[in-house]
Order: sequence, then C-alpha cells, then structure tokens
Amino acid sequence: MQLEWTDGPEAFATRAAAHVAGVLAETPAATVALPTGTTPIGLYARLLALAETGEATLAHARYFNLDEYVGVPPSDPHSFADFLRRHFLDPASIEAGHIRLLRGDAPDIAAEAAAHDAAVAALGGLDLAILGLGGNGHIAFNEPGADWDAGTHVVPLTEETRKANAAYFADGFTVPSHGLTMGIGMIRAARRVLLMVSGGSKAEALAALLAGRADPVWPVTALCGHPGLAVVADAALKPSR
Repeated sequence: MQLEWTDGPEAFATRAAAHVAGVLAETPAATVALPTGTTPIGLYARLLALAETGEATLAHARYFNLDEYVGVPPSDPHSFADFLRRHFLDPASIEAGHIRLLRGDAPDIAAEAAAHDAAVAALGGLDLAILGLGGNGHIAFNEPGADWDAGTHVVPLTEETRKANAAYFADGFTVPSHGLTMGIGMIRAARRVLLMVSGGSKAEALAALLAGRADPVWPVTALCGHPGLAVVADAALKPSR
C-alpha cells in the first residue's frame, strides 16, 4: 500500500490528481472507474486544470461510473451520471464513445449490470478504480457484509448511507432504497486502486484498512494486500499511535 497523508483540501486534491495523471501518462487509454460525492470534487477540478495546461491528457481514457441509484435516469440532476458529467466529463470534453455510465432506470437492471461488466471486460478490465470511503467502510455501494467476489449488482442501501447521500441534496431528494454498483470483485481486479479518504466520520473505517486484516464488517478491507493500492488521506485522520 502506498499511503500519503495530506494537510488541507488543496493538497488532498493535488496529490490525488497527480496519482491519476501519472496513471494516464503511463496508460493514455486507461479504463477508469469514477466516484461521486464531495470527496472527489477537488480531484476533478484539479484534473481539469492539469489538462488545461497540458500536464494531463484525459481524452484517450475510457470512463465508467462506480455506482448509480436504481430508478433514477441519467438525465436527472440527482443521478451520479449527471454529477460526473457536470463535474468532470463535460468540462473535459470527453467523447461520448469513451463514456459508459450505469443506467439506474434501465428496464432490466440485471441486464444493465451484465452489459456494464461486459463493457469493462471488453477493454481488458479496469486500469484504475478511484474510490471514496463511507463511514461504515463501504466502497462504491458495497455495504458491510457484501459479497467480495461480486460483479456489478443491485444492493439495498443502508439507512446510514441513504442519510449521508441525502445531505448532498438541498431540495429534499429522497434517496432510493437500492443502488446499482460495481462489485468488490471487479474493484479488486483493477490493476490500480486510488482510495481517497477525508472527513472525520471515516476515521474508524480507515483504521480498519490500515490494520491490514480483511474483515467483511468493513468492505474497504477487501483492498488489504492489493498490489496497486494507493491511499490519499487527510492527515487529521492519522492514528495517534
């Protein structure tokens, strides 16, 4: 595990962006899984700035999202697809053919999950999975007790996760009861994983990962021993001993 502690949101975003830019410099047509939420917003802004100055090339990579709300169409401003387009994909002028986002409103969700996995497999698997971390240790929408061998699938969302996500919507959006998510099996198969950790509620989950023991209670510990794992974390979360 490559672990880097950062002080403040600017350093956090800068170091995460440097990692992603490095992967894209090494593998310009990399297959990348993208997260949503407040944690990666600074990363996306920094990547766009690097692209503007020619320090990063974003156009050749292929982009997937990690998860989506079941029942919410991509055009809905509450969808993760819309979030990614607003914060990164549209400003970066990524070609439509380089984007494959989950459709939460697909009439056949199981078929959508299978098609998503097939699209990743057709490109040789994930080169980079960028992850945030939930307070209960979830990665993507893989909650405690999740199957660590699963591909993309539908999951019931815990009340903790639903409440945390509802905080992003000032209009009182009711977070759906289920999500569609890349499974831990697919995430662990990524050649590289970047885990971004910020926010005081993440301390216990991060500590579980740093302890180095796989524990189904903490889904993030499925990454223990991953040879390509890099963690960028807020220094405020550093264990005292």
